[in-house]
Amino acid sequence: MNKLSLIAGLAIALLGTVAFAHKGHEHATGVVRERMELMTEMGDRLLAISKRLRANKELDRIAPDARAIKEASSKIASQFPPGSTQSPTAAKPVVWQQWDDFAEKAKKLQAEAEKLSMTSPSDGDALRSQFRAVAFACDGCHETYRVPKEK
Repeated sequence: MNKLSLIAGLAIALLGTVAFAHKGHEHATGVVRERMELMTEMGDRLLAISKRLRANKELDRIAPDARAIKEASSKIASQFPPGSTQSPTAAKPVVWQQWDDFAEKAKKLQAEAEKLSMTSPSDGDALRSQFRAVAFACDGCHETYRVPKEK
């Protein structure tokens, strides 16, 4: 039961991230809009994976979503060029002040998503465990580098 509770908690956090990401898209332009859309796409995919894991159904459809997250995460660093701080960005200035750490966290997400894409759909426990690693990689970056969500 603890596994389901953790997955449900992560899903709720991810849903909040997706909802936050959509807020303000209409006013974003250029690379800020592109990165908001990229993050939203990853959040949508994570939410879909979470729902499949909670329902314990369509586990074979997790790998394509994980591959999409891996591909999207490979683009993260390029979506944060210096000076791309115009409103409504949720990126904190510390992104550019601690660039090496930020880029390393993006690589970590990419690696964890790749592992998830290669996890056997017949091993629900392994999928759940690796999904947590992907979700924690997202959260680890968000804690430091993203403005907290409005409640």
